[in-house]
Amino acid sequence: METYQDYEHSKSNDQSYLYDWVLHFNPYTKLWAAVPKDLYRQYWDNYDLPGVIRSSKLETLLELLHKSKGDVDLLNEMVKP
Repeated sequence: METYQDYEHSKSNDQSYLYDWVLHFNPYTKLWAAVPKDLYRQYWDNYDLPGVIRSSKLETLLELLHKSKGDVDLLNEMVKP
């Protein structure tokens, strides 16, 4: 019997990069936001703050954070319109 394994994921299960992010749900816009901790205070003053990503699904944000390992520049490239 052959079994598929996600070798990249199994090599390193370290998700400590998530400690550098705050996840926030806005009940008015119905959007989740992933905010880098170093921008957390500025986030409340500027809705369009660069480095903050938003999605209607928390799973989407977590997937993007996982793929980029929390790298803000890489995330911005991934979500460019």
